[in-house]
Amino acid sequence: MNPQIFEAFKKRYKGKLPGMSDSEKVRTYMAWCKENRMEEVILRLSSESKGGWSNNLTLDFTTERVIVSRKSFLAKFADFGYVAGLAPYPYLLTMKKNTGDASKIRKQANFTPEDLLQNENLDYFVWYSDIRELALRKGWETMVTNMMGRAIVSNFLTIMTDDGKIHDFTLPVNKNGLYESVSFWLGVALPIKIVEK
Repeated sequence: MNPQIFEAFKKRYKGKLPGMSDSEKVRTYMAWCKENRMEEVILRLSSESKGGWSNNLTLDFTTERVIVSRKSFLAKFADFGYVAGLAPYPYLLTMKKNTGDASKIRKQANFTPEDLLQNENLDYFVWYSDIRELALRKGWETMVTNMMGRAIVSNFLTIMTDDGKIHDFTLPVNKNGLYESVSFWLGVALPIKIVEK
């Protein structure tokens, strides 16, 4: 999507968007994308294992599928720009001030599913229609305690497909946010039910 198409979406729903909740705005955007046969990235999560030294992935949830890509060597240690959260256009819809100027999106953040699928770091993708179960689990066993209090370090996401494959992901809280936020936005972005364990 480019800024002009995003502006066309905002113009189409100009009178309705201000009265909607953030989740309603994002769902309306997703429905409009599907209606216009545009696959768009809605949400990105960051997965890593062994403290970032091993398997580091990005999970891009589009309107049609989840795209899993390996992080580049440099991104393993220093993520620049858009790391995790709502994709740029859905994020602009949720901004409280009406400063949703799509032209201000940095080029590094303005990627498409086609870009991700053609990238050399692509690992695989899974269509939502092929997912049997998507489970999100709070990482109680990763809780650390110090003089400031207690905090969970990571949460876990498992995708089970119809063909029996199981894909496990560790979602560090410092890159993805709290469990409740991840759960909420996954629930908004995905057309399938999320099992919370």
